[in-house]
Amino acid sequence: MIAAFTVQRQPFKDAVESAAKDLVRVQEIGGSLYLNLPIIYPDGSFVTVKLDQSAGGITVSDAGFAYREAEDVGAHRSFRRTANKIAEDYGIIVGDRAVSTEATIDQIERAVADVAMASWRIATVITEKAMEEDESELSAELSSRLRSVFGVEKVVEGAKLTGFSTSEWPVSAIVTIDDHKTIFQAVTSHPNSIYKASTAFRDIAATQAKLSLVSFVRSKAALGPKLALLAPSRIVEESQSDEQIWKLAA
Repeated sequence: MIAAFTVQRQPFKDAVESAAKDLVRVQEIGGSLYLNLPIIYPDGSFVTVKLDQSAGGITVSDAGFAYREAEDVGAHRSFRRTANKIAEDYGIIVGDRAVSTEATIDQIERAVADVAMASWRIATVITEKAMEEDESELSAELSSRLRSVFGVEKVVEGAKLTGFSTSEWPVSAIVTIDDHKTIFQAVTSHPNSIYKASTAFRDIAATQAKLSLVSFVRSKAALGPKLALLAPSRIVEESQSDEQIWKLAA
C-alpha cells in the first residue's frame, strides 16, 4: 500500500521540484549573480536582485530595476522620494537609481527578500500613481469632449455601476440619449488601466447587456496586442472627430 502511494506521488513531486527551479533562477553576468524571483513588476517582468561580493560580505541590490520601471512611466523623478519611504520598512539603503543592503553569507535569504519586496513596492507605488494621474487627465479630456458633443445635461461623470459579480466599477462618464445609455471609459496604454477596463466591461456587460460600452484611448497603436482585451467595448481615439463619438452613443 505504501509502495503504491510512493509510485503515484513521485511524478507529482518531480513536477513541483521542476516548477520551483523554473520560478527561481540564478544567472552570472560580469562577475555578478542575478537572482530572478517569482514576483512580478507592473510591466510584467520578474523582480531580479543582484548579488556581489564586497569587503564587508555581500551587497544585494535591485540593480536599478525599480528605477527603470519608474522611467518607463515617466515618473523617475519621484523614485528617490518614494523609495526613501518604503526603504524604512526594510532597513535598506536608497541610492540615486537602486536600493541595496549589505549582508553576510548567513543573511543572504533575508537580504534578498527585503530588497526584492522593497523594489517591487517602489515600482508598484510609482507606476500606480502615474497611471492614476494619466488616466485622470485623459478622463478630464473625455468629459470635456462629451459635454461639448452631447450637452451637460446628458452626461454624468464619475458614476459607478454594479457588475454581475456585485462589484462596483467607477466609469469615466455615462451618456444618455433617448433612454439609451453609453458608458465611456478613458483607458491609457498602461497594462493596469487596460486590465481594469477589460474586467469592468465584461462584468458590467454580463448584467447590463443593453448598455453600449466605449473605450476612449489616445492611440490604438500604443496599446498593441492588448487592444483586444478591451472587448466588448468599441474603441475611439482622442484624435477622432466629435461626429464619430456621437455615432458611438447614438
